[in-house]
Amino acid sequence: MIEKDPENAVATWKAPECPFTIEYSLRALDDIRLAVMDAFFSLPRGGAEIGGILLGQSMKRRLVIEDYVALDCEHAYGPSFALSPRDQARLAELLAERNPDRLKPVGWYHSHTRSEIFLSEADQDLHNRCFPEPWQVALVLKPHTFHPTRAGFFFRETDGSIHGTASYQEFVLAPLPVRPVPAGVAPATEPGPSARLRHGPGPRGPVITVAAERAAQGPAPPAEPASEALPADLPLPNFLAPPAQRKSRWFVVTGLAITIGLAIAAAAYQTRYLWLPGLMAAIRPAPELSIGLNAIDIDGQLQIQWDGNSSAVRQATDAILEIDDGPVPRDIQLDARRLKAGTITYGRQGERVDIKLAIRLPNGQQARGATSFLGKLPERKPPPEDPEIRKQRDQLAQEAAKLRSDLAAEVARTRKLAQSLDQVKKVLQEQQRKRLDNQSPER
Repeated sequence: MIEKDPENAVATWKAPECPFTIEYSLRALDDIRLAVMDAFFSLPRGGAEIGGILLGQSMKRRLVIEDYVALDCEHAYGPSFALSPRDQARLAELLAERNPDRLKPVGWYHSHTRSEIFLSEADQDLHNRCFPEPWQVALVLKPHTFHPTRAGFFFRETDGSIHGTASYQEFVLAPLPVRPVPAGVAPATEPGPSARLRHGPGPRGPVITVAAERAAQGPAPPAEPASEALPADLPLPNFLAPPAQRKSRWFVVTGLAITIGLAIAAAAYQTRYLWLPGLMAAIRPAPELSIGLNAIDIDGQLQIQWDGNSSAVRQATDAILEIDDGPVPRDIQLDARRLKAGTITYGRQGERVDIKLAIRLPNGQQARGATSFLGKLPERKPPPEDPEIRKQRDQLAQEAAKLRSDLAAEVARTRKLAQSLDQVKKVLQEQQRKRLDNQSPER
């Protein structure tokens, strides 16, 4: 449940399973939303994911989020928010810094551009290592091209567990309305004493949102008296008359602009050896065009191949292979040896598989390649039976039939012997009875 207070610009998030109430600044989360959307549109097909630290205060049964600090992720493993060792060191520095406003880290946030709102195993591991307090939370934001940004909080329940499959209560981060400048006050170019600053370094540099306080307004000026009707034959004032066209001045301005343009073009041509190589290097095809990433399906087994002899692969230190074949993309770490092999086999689960390969070079740059595979899944047929196995099975069946026949014959023989034994017993009993009768004295 979200309750908004327009005067204080505060929203409240509640869930029955959460042992405390979360209050957050609408302005702070709107700044985070803008940075998430900016990163979302920075790259095609999903953009980049970003994250940072939430600052605020923890109280009894109440958590207040007042500000944030963005973590400048180097995206060494691709566009996902996966922290490299240098990113983790930077996060430790930010957590160790003291906030002059006495705000402490109350949690962290990050965006999911290619998956839904949930906490993966890597996210929960980061949360347990860097945010171990029971009152620290995680915020996941899901941007969209045509719909508002959705978000959800994650927290530790009373038993210490985290429900990471989905947020108990998702909510929509609608953009804040543009606040008009008060009448009679010119917009300030520099923050003065009457302005409140919020700093948050985003993916393209620091993001500064200035919220000017409402200036004291004096009494409204008296209304001007209504003007009397003017005579119809009264000539128009000079400032209402259409300006006279000055063709000569227009020709002068046009000629001057043409002259300046020709001078700039001539200077650029004379100095082309200085700027032309840099321009050609800037528009040169990216290294990802030389990777040669492709995918071939062989009976449901996807053969992912790339050029293991390309210059980018030979110079690479490691790489991340991202396979999007379901609700959660899979990231496969490739070292230099596996990268030079130039192929990997993957058993696909769906009819569309998106593949991205990000190769990290020693100079800190990355070479990227992307491809997709579309195709129906093959019918799963049982493997052909081995002739040797079939022969052994037939032999076992014959032996089992012979054993059953022998057992039946043995049972019949045992039954016949039992009948013969019964007859012998009856004969012996009859003979014993007669013997006893012969031995008894006559009466």
